[in-house]
Amino acid sequence: MKIKCPAGTFEVPEEFTLREMKTIKNVSGLLPGQIEEALEQGDTGVVTALVVVAAQRTGKRLTEDMVLDWTLSDIEFLADEEDDKPTKKKKAEPDPS
Repeated sequence: MKIKCPAGTFEVPEEFTLREMKTIKNVSGLLPGQIEEALEQGDTGVVTALVVVAAQRTGKRLTEDMVLDWTLSDIEFLADEEDDKPTKKKKAEPDPS
């Protein structure tokens, strides 16, 4: 997944370092197991944290305060190209009962 925002387009890491997790917790207040659900619900704290972490991975220094001045429409999550490819579906097994 990528994040497109006024500062650029950044790849969201598939796995976070402990330092990145600390940043996410400090900015959003969330534990690792809560990120996915909060993101699905549009939690602005986790959106802000992911922008900051993804940008830092590229060496760009964004702060929480910088991101908080943007609107939600300024930030777009882009699916990976792989996610757009159709996947083979396994045929359903007959119900044994």
